[in-house]
Amino acid sequence: MLKRIQTSTVVKIKLLGITVYKRTVKPQGQYILKKLLVINKNHINKTIRLFGIKIYSKKLSINRNNINNQNVNNKLWFIPTIPTDHDWNSIQSAKYTLTTRCVVILPVYKGLDETLCSVFHALKSRADNPYSLLVINDAGPDEKLNTKLQQLSELGLFDYYVNETNLGFVKTVNYAIEKLSHNLDVILLNSDAFVFNGWFERMIRHADQDESIATITPMSNNATICSYPYICQDNSVRLEVSPSQLDTLASNINKGLFIEAPTGVGFCFYIRRKIIEQIGLLDDIYFKVGYGEENDFCMRAMHAGYKNIIIGDVFVYHVGSVSFSAIKVENMRRGANSLKLKHPNYNDLVHNFINVDPVLILRRNLDLVRLKLAVQKQKCIVFVSHIWGGGINTYLEQIINKYTNDNVNCILLTVHDNNLYSICGYKYENLNLYNLKNISLSGDLSFLSLFFKVIKPDLVHINSFAGLDWYHHQKLLAFFSSSNLNYKFIIHDYGCMSSDYKLLSPEYIYEKIPSLDKRNLWSNIKPAASNFDINISDAYERKEAYSRFFQNCSSIEAPSNRTRDIILNDFPDLNITVIPHDDVMKNILPAQRNRDGSKIKIASIGALSIEKGAQVLSSLAIDSQNRDLNISYFLIGFTNLKKVMRDNGVIITGQYKNEIECIDKLKEISPDLIMLPSIWEETFSYTLSIALALKIPTIIFDIGAQSERTGNIDWVVRLPSSLMNNPRAISDLIVNLDIDDLWKKAAK
Repeated sequence: MLKRIQTSTVVKIKLLGITVYKRTVKPQGQYILKKLLVINKNHINKTIRLFGIKIYSKKLSINRNNINNQNVNNKLWFIPTIPTDHDWNSIQSAKYTLTTRCVVILPVYKGLDETLCSVFHALKSRADNPYSLLVINDAGPDEKLNTKLQQLSELGLFDYYVNETNLGFVKTVNYAIEKLSHNLDVILLNSDAFVFNGWFERMIRHADQDESIATITPMSNNATICSYPYICQDNSVRLEVSPSQLDTLASNINKGLFIEAPTGVGFCFYIRRKIIEQIGLLDDIYFKVGYGEENDFCMRAMHAGYKNIIIGDVFVYHVGSVSFSAIKVENMRRGANSLKLKHPNYNDLVHNFINVDPVLILRRNLDLVRLKLAVQKQKCIVFVSHIWGGGINTYLEQIINKYTNDNVNCILLTVHDNNLYSICGYKYENLNLYNLKNISLSGDLSFLSLFFKVIKPDLVHINSFAGLDWYHHQKLLAFFSSSNLNYKFIIHDYGCMSSDYKLLSPEYIYEKIPSLDKRNLWSNIKPAASNFDINISDAYERKEAYSRFFQNCSSIEAPSNRTRDIILNDFPDLNITVIPHDDVMKNILPAQRNRDGSKIKIASIGALSIEKGAQVLSSLAIDSQNRDLNISYFLIGFTNLKKVMRDNGVIITGQYKNEIECIDKLKEISPDLIMLPSIWEETFSYTLSIALALKIPTIIFDIGAQSERTGNIDWVVRLPSSLMNNPRAISDLIVNLDIDDLWKKAAK
């Protein structure tokens, strides 16, 4: 398996270790791989860098998914190219003058395309900013590069110095800092790093605001803890925006934002001069070949009472260590050992930093502004829902498809795992908004506020807060209640009335409309049901919170009259519009009955949880086995009672992908009856839509939308709710049904 970790190097990951290859490209576009070195698995944990990838944690973790998602890809995000003569003639000099505030030191060795492109970007993006560019050549072997740099320096474009002999990276940088930088602040810029307009002004603004800042590192695609969109990865696969566009976006969304860190990263690295005077230059004794020298400097600065910061409002593109791609494992081992020797707590500090990941907020903001860029030209709706699946997903898919067909942008905000939410753009999977996942609702809701401020949706379409504990559920209700957002609410369950969204007791007992006092009593009982809120609320508190929420709703919709009536029991003043969900089962031909045996075949459909009737079905199967009834049961879907059902003869086909696959399985089984044994008052029921479309005689309990939708259908058997816990009575009724007559009625 090959994984691209920089422009000129790939690695092959095996159980025995990591093999590193040099990658070159023929004119025909073919890759040639030449083995450079092999890292034995026993040496991996001792390595602090692997050609642009720093390993800060004590153990190297290989994520199979990340490897598969970032294979060698010729669609690189940014490909350095040599500037033309016209390009060079169009830029101004960046030589040192008396007004120079800071010296940008650009050490070079080899890498013709990358180096010249990097120099050009440093010149082009300077404008009137008071920095000079010092290019220092460490006696590099590339004569073509050396000649071109000499020619450019003779044009007066930058200050240029060539070492008489190769000193190595750290000594070269130290010489430039000590002898060639006029006692000014410096920025170390790699010869494969590319800056964009306004970068220096933004970076230096951070330095000017706090004298205790020793070092500054910007965001980048390839800068370990400063990497975007994925931390500690080489993110070279193309995004939908260019690196320069991303830098512009960062300058706005992350203006003035920074994170303190235990270390910076040397690809673009600001150092304050007074810190150098106080703690000394880079350590060229312990770190001769350039592995860990900036980390050591940052640690020494921290020990002296200064700060290292990562800034969010500058983005610099970084290819990866072109000049040092042939460094041996021994050099990396020495760098790691030197850091460990000088700073025994370094690995722990950075490991903890990565685990906490405070830079996430900077990456998250960039994801947000990219999402805004994708949806800004059209009307936009944000849909709020849970991740539990079921009918609500079918409803959302229907309505979102309608909106997108009308050129309306749709964003999904899903709540989950008690206190989290995630954001994604519908049909914008290519945006790769990884940092908008698993956002915490704990603490303040500043990012949620920023999200709505940036996106400015025309409508917030709220469907459910299921999946949150009550504390965070209530926080979201209050957030929307106090906002100026235009939001509507679609009633899919009874979460506004009870800790149990299905309005069942903790023991799964159905009552028509339980009183507020009874629901309050239930809220103090440890629930057996999985659909209860964690940290259950007082029922009166819930009613009050939802009353405030409903006051500012632009509209409230229910898919059935029965649902509306239940809600009005608690909120009698609400104006609820009944709008049934669209029929997803159009143009479906009725099923044909195929009697192939003496047994009555009964099929249930969907995800059969207990509230959906799993215990009813399993009890019927047990009764059928116990009394040797001529009834066989099927479940087209899945259930949390799979073992007990299968042990008692229920044939479970497994989850279906869509309604069409469900219909195909029904036709294959050819049941005599469909049974939808839901014990809660459904608000709609898409599984019922399947049964009605196929015109297969169906058994339901006479409650909720399932009863309302079938009230005039004479081939649907409506059982009284009193039979929910009487499987023997239901079995007897089934055995005595005139199924032939039901099919005849359905065929009319």
